[in-house]
Amino acid sequence: MKRIPLLYRKILWIPLGIAALLLVWDRLLSSEKIRPYTETGAEYYFYNMKDKVLSTMKKETDSKKEDQKVLTFFGTSHMGEFSLEEFEKESPGLIVYNLSGPSAPYSFHNFTLEKLLSRKIPLDYAILEYYPDSGTDFANRYPLRYSYDFPFFLRYWNIFSTNEWDSFLKAKVFRTSVFPPRFKEAFSRIKNPSEVQQLVFIRDILINESDKFKGGIPNGLLANTPEDKLGSESERIFNESYKNFKSSKVQEYFLRNFLNTARENHIKVVLWTPLLYSTFSEKVRSAPFFQEWIDLRNKLIQEYPETLVLDMEEYRSRMKCQKFIDPHHLSGGCYAEPTRFLVEFLQEKGNLPKKK
Repeated sequence: MKRIPLLYRKILWIPLGIAALLLVWDRLLSSEKIRPYTETGAEYYFYNMKDKVLSTMKKETDSKKEDQKVLTFFGTSHMGEFSLEEFEKESPGLIVYNLSGPSAPYSFHNFTLEKLLSRKIPLDYAILEYYPDSGTDFANRYPLRYSYDFPFFLRYWNIFSTNEWDSFLKAKVFRTSVFPPRFKEAFSRIKNPSEVQQLVFIRDILINESDKFKGGIPNGLLANTPEDKLGSESERIFNESYKNFKSSKVQEYFLRNFLNTARENHIKVVLWTPLLYSTFSEKVRSAPFFQEWIDLRNKLIQEYPETLVLDMEEYRSRMKCQKFIDPHHLSGGCYAEPTRFLVEFLQEKGNLPKKK
């Protein structure tokens, strides 16, 4: 067997050794045992749980009755609170799942829809959130680190930007780019072990709730955030997030691609827009970018006339429960009404069978 001369040069073992140490250190700092000391958010778990939801979908739909319909949510945290209990009451033959994720973009919804179809999971209704936040490059920050795989990225290699490729590859090679080692938080939690226990407790609750509610994380409590705080938060969020709003051509491509894939697979899509706190909604809807967003929706409806539109702003006068956690999020205790409105809408316009 021929020797490889370069490997016998001792000086070359130094950079190789350093690289190996860095890799080991990278994997150690991003390991499951270390993460509770350094994590500051739960976004990873929301995205990581989706494969488990898909497995549940496959198992349950393989044995579903012929007359049962399947509905899945593709959205952001605006969609996490839909009531399975209310669905069961209003439409007992409907099987409901939730593949939404925090700040999820349309590229992520394409990713999950394609995985769903590749597993031959039947789908009748896709409720796709139509809100500007999902149509930005910034919205892709979590899936780039937590979700996508190489086959998906290679399939759309010419669609994703150079920056997105860079973030995706970095996350695959260096796990500390996914789970940054925050030493300040780590030292604090080492001194106060109860903080770690609390984080693990919350994480376990999220996982258990996702399992129980098939991807959704409903919260039955009625938030009682004061009006003055909601007003000041509306101003702050608008100034921080929407003053320089810029839509993404990449996400617009994936939005169209989702509708096209749905058409090819005879899936009825509803473009659903959430109900926001009134003051915040007025500010967003009066901004120039929002009219462009509505114009895009009108154009999409012309291209895909089978697509339905359900804008919750049009239901505001019918909503008896309008308590908000923050300007973006209706309180979970109010979600029986949006659930009921969605069922009625699908029965009227989407051929969903009415309750017998």
